[in-house]
Amino acid sequence: MNNSTWILLKTQFLNQSGVNTFRYEKDKKKKNKVVIFAIAMAITVLMMAVYCFMLAYGLGRIGLTAIIPGYAFTITSVIVMLFTLFKASGTLFAFKDYDMLMALPVQTTTVITSRFLLMYGENVLFSILVMLPMGIAYCLFVHPQILFYVIWFISMFVTPLVPMTIAAVLGAIISAISSRFKHTNMVNIILSFVLTIGFMGVSMSAGTMSGGQINIKQIASLGVMLSHKMNQIYPLVSIFEKAICNYNIIAFISFILISLIWYYVFVKIVSVKYKAINTGLTTYQTKSNYKLQSLKVNSPFMALHRKEMKRFFSSYLYVLNMGMGAVLLLIVSITCFILGVDKLQQLMGMSNIKPIMINFVPFVMSGMLAMTCTGAVSLSLEGKNLWILKSAPIEAATIYRSKMSVNATILLPISLLSSLFMSLCLKSTIMHIVWMFVTPLAYVALTCVWGIFINLKMPNFEWESEVTVIKQSMASVLGILGGMLFGFIPMVILFILPGVDRNLIMGVITLAVIGFTSFLYMKVCGTKLP
Repeated sequence: MNNSTWILLKTQFLNQSGVNTFRYEKDKKKKNKVVIFAIAMAITVLMMAVYCFMLAYGLGRIGLTAIIPGYAFTITSVIVMLFTLFKASGTLFAFKDYDMLMALPVQTTTVITSRFLLMYGENVLFSILVMLPMGIAYCLFVHPQILFYVIWFISMFVTPLVPMTIAAVLGAIISAISSRFKHTNMVNIILSFVLTIGFMGVSMSAGTMSGGQINIKQIASLGVMLSHKMNQIYPLVSIFEKAICNYNIIAFISFILISLIWYYVFVKIVSVKYKAINTGLTTYQTKSNYKLQSLKVNSPFMALHRKEMKRFFSSYLYVLNMGMGAVLLLIVSITCFILGVDKLQQLMGMSNIKPIMINFVPFVMSGMLAMTCTGAVSLSLEGKNLWILKSAPIEAATIYRSKMSVNATILLPISLLSSLFMSLCLKSTIMHIVWMFVTPLAYVALTCVWGIFINLKMPNFEWESEVTVIKQSMASVLGILGGMLFGFIPMVILFILPGVDRNLIMGVITLAVIGFTSFLYMKVCGTKLP
């Protein structure tokens, strides 16, 4: 790593991590927000690590110890690939300070390397988070040689390279294709959604079991089948398993060389078209035959609503990260409608699944809708332009309502369509159909208000990249996870109260959500702009 790469990498890290805020900020409230965010992230990381350990430990308990290394490797690769695909645009391509960086006396490869290494550092954390606890669980059952620990430790840092470059190449291809169209951003968004959902579909289909059920006699062959399927999806798993399970040094060296060479080739190829791709993504087409015609006059609310809608769809990262939950819900509901309950029972290996779906689906739908919480970052995305809203003769409540309305415009049609498909799939009673529509709609209202409430409590207007606000801010995390938690808690209540009438529980929970939403709405509308 040359000096220029290190300087760029250090600068980007300090700008995005909040380290400088903690070190030099005199406002205690801002410093406390950084501390709270760090604590929340530490708790989340601990929970994920425990989950990964328990997953590997469970595999070991049922006699599938041999597939733990390949499983850990595959899970890490999938997580890294998805996160890199989401962050490629905004971190590697079309980032805010692109013009400033390209004007510096540094090579294009230096800029690419510094941006890539920033993502690599984040993805190494994911790799350690998954592979370390799963490796510990593996050791409890196998008691491997010392060489295993050396290979496993090095692999935690090498494993992210190939999936990162694959995702970055896909991101580059998507960006290159979309940059040739007039509506670059919309093409970029559509291609990314199709690719992400397709990738998730392939991963899920590869994990399904023929026949739907597993008995004790099948467990012996289950490990071989899972290993074979993982190798089909990602051939590098086979080389990794040989290195880990057989202590094969040649396979381990091959794994490292493939990862490093793949990365080197990626940087060299992308550097050739890097400027062209970014230029295409950051420029806009205009017409030379513009003629002034009739002008439309709207109310302040409608003008702000249109502005917010354009802002949402103008950001690839904004749409992809905040819209994925709602899009997945619509796809899942359509899939359930097409397959029907009988086919779902066969695929999931569960008999009499219909009553379970009737009780829990409204809250599963609500949780997935709550993942699309645009309000959690909409205020922060105003950035340094917030003064324009402050100086306009518009009430703060009107600004908040316009941002809530964008969230509602996105979620309402998806909620209604998903409820319709799921109702047609389950063919339940009238009351169950009513809750299938009413409960998700109540959560849509909660999501709209909750997002603005959280963003008012934790705004961030001093950012250099949208990635900082959309993916790394505490408001974004709480906006999404908080809404999902609101959907999860009622499912726990339904589970621990099996004897209570389901319609009564549904009614009480829905009314509680409406009441809580009303309380938050009054709090929000009475708050001044930060």
